[in-house]
Amino acid sequence: MLLIADSGATKTNWILANTDTQNIVGEYETIGFSPLFCTEEQVLEALRNNQALAAYAHIIDNLYFFGAGCSSEERCAKMRNIFTKFFTRANILVDHDMLGAAIALCHNNPGIACILGTGSNSVFYDGKNLYEETPALDFILGDEGSGTHLGKMIVRLYLYKRLPADLHADFAATYEVNKEIVLQKVYKEMNPKRYLASFARFAGKHEQHPFMRKLVYDCFAEFLTYHVCIYPQSSYAPVHFAGSVAHYFDEILQSAVTDKQLIMGRIIQKPIYELLNYYLKNKSAL
Repeated sequence: MLLIADSGATKTNWILANTDTQNIVGEYETIGFSPLFCTEEQVLEALRNNQALAAYAHIIDNLYFFGAGCSSEERCAKMRNIFTKFFTRANILVDHDMLGAAIALCHNNPGIACILGTGSNSVFYDGKNLYEETPALDFILGDEGSGTHLGKMIVRLYLYKRLPADLHADFAATYEVNKEIVLQKVYKEMNPKRYLASFARFAGKHEQHPFMRKLVYDCFAEFLTYHVCIYPQSSYAPVHFAGSVAHYFDEILQSAVTDKQLIMGRIIQKPIYELLNYYLKNKSAL
């Protein structure tokens, strides 16, 4: 049995397949598991609470976990050690979510792979290895073009009273937001990225509003400037995107890519299906 997980800051998508029949056994969802924010107790509790995963845990042969924040051996080891206590017989690989995105988007071909979800990141993938020109600086300093970035911009403009009157009124009617609540959520509670990214839905609701379209476009343009155009390969390599933000704002994203004179590649919402197909076809990688 093969289990693949694609974990962002908000949620983890899991897919279980029978390697002999190549049939999908089940698809599951848990909270996002980041080594930066999650404790061992939180991870194990979330896994135990998922009855389907708990039922199959003891017969999983191979687990591939691609996670946000799994960018060093220390962080990967932390997650491997936790998963070993739940998936007791599995061979476990833990690696960065950018490797999962690159394999899903590019397969064995060169390309620039980007994630635009709760957070954001990019790499150049030569078909085997990852090369990073610009570091991901997380949501306080970076995460340009992400759901967190969009949400942060919207909340900030709302609190500064710089949203157009119609958007301000609808935001106030939709959310309970004031300075004290935001500061508490962002600076004192767990998962501030998830909180801020939740406001990206407001951008989706008003995607056709000229003010909101420009806001989303500018966020994407900033991401492309700092995280894509910096690659020498951007003059000829296709630029691919994974993640819900890229998926739901695909029209605006494609416009930003075209204006930067980049080569538009693929947009996929969930890399996990491509990852499953890749590993089922490349059994030597198991």
